[in-house]
Amino acid sequence: MKRELGFNVPFSGFTTTDFINCFTSTLMVLEGITGKDDYECKQRNGQPCNGCGNCRRSTAGLQEQRFFVYDTMCGRSSLRCRYDGEPTEMQELIGETEAGSCGTDYTVELLFGFAGYAYEKLTDSEAFRASIVASIDTGRPVIAKVKAGEGRFRVLTGYDGDALISPDYTNAQRKPQGAPAYDDLETLYIIGDKVQPRYTLKDGLERIRQVIEHNLNEKLWDGYMDKMGWYQPDGLGKADLAEKQARMQRVSDTMWHTFSSHNFAEVFRYRIIEALQDPAFDDICRQIGGPCFGYTHDLAWALIGLNERADWSTHYACGWGEMVELTLERIKQNDIQALDAIERALAVYVSGEHPRGE
Repeated sequence: MKRELGFNVPFSGFTTTDFINCFTSTLMVLEGITGKDDYECKQRNGQPCNGCGNCRRSTAGLQEQRFFVYDTMCGRSSLRCRYDGEPTEMQELIGETEAGSCGTDYTVELLFGFAGYAYEKLTDSEAFRASIVASIDTGRPVIAKVKAGEGRFRVLTGYDGDALISPDYTNAQRKPQGAPAYDDLETLYIIGDKVQPRYTLKDGLERIRQVIEHNLNEKLWDGYMDKMGWYQPDGLGKADLAEKQARMQRVSDTMWHTFSSHNFAEVFRYRIIEALQDPAFDDICRQIGGPCFGYTHDLAWALIGLNERADWSTHYACGWGEMVELTLERIKQNDIQALDAIERALAVYVSGEHPRGE
């Protein structure tokens, strides 16, 4: 017997099939959210974007906006890396360390609670088949975690006898090819009814504050500056050519990770969370969307570009090292300013000026 659900929502191209990506697309299907699907903006005619917003009104654009919200509210887009590559406490808590799955109980509970859905987590493989069939038969896809692979989550949209069916994962990075087998499954998330949200914008802001405070207390950016500053005790001035190149490569790799600041900024620019539309947040949103994380995004590109073009064997290397140190200090200050903005947003609740929608 075969049963397959329609699944016409793409995935975010900003990540693999991690939990946040699969969760976002699955909820859009459940709620029947689709856009114009006019992927190529008709108002551009080959010209630079004029800000009409059509790309954000396509189904892919709507998915991306919601992905940014969930990515930010659970704290993932606030994460920063250690120079030595050892995972931080926050990376482990949110789940970024497990093949980028972002599927710890800490993250899963926040997202289901924030979106307002009941759910059941299953780890008993004996119950997998019956649970998947029952969910599909009621018109609800299942989110599954597989035992191995990059992007550890999958969406199950149907069954055909003993075979499972999955969507194409359009746009996702390094998307899986085909559906998993039953033996590949480790955990299932069976989605229940729409319920009163258990978590609100305030909970998301508190999660963001927790992560940024941890980053700063652990002096994560200082670890990079200590290696790149020419005159630091263990700085670039004491490194040979291979080490100089390796250190700059590490900075560049971290900048790719720091691009999640774009996700963070978009949430506060477009404010699709109803509570965030309250005028009490106007100045705070402007601060985060531009001078804080809009700026960080640009600086990250600058350091990636330097890594691609600089010849570290020349005498200019000392100046480049100092420039990198100063740029990283500016990125650190942007994080500090973002934390200040989040603190001011939380103060809105303390003052009793409860935002709309909460």
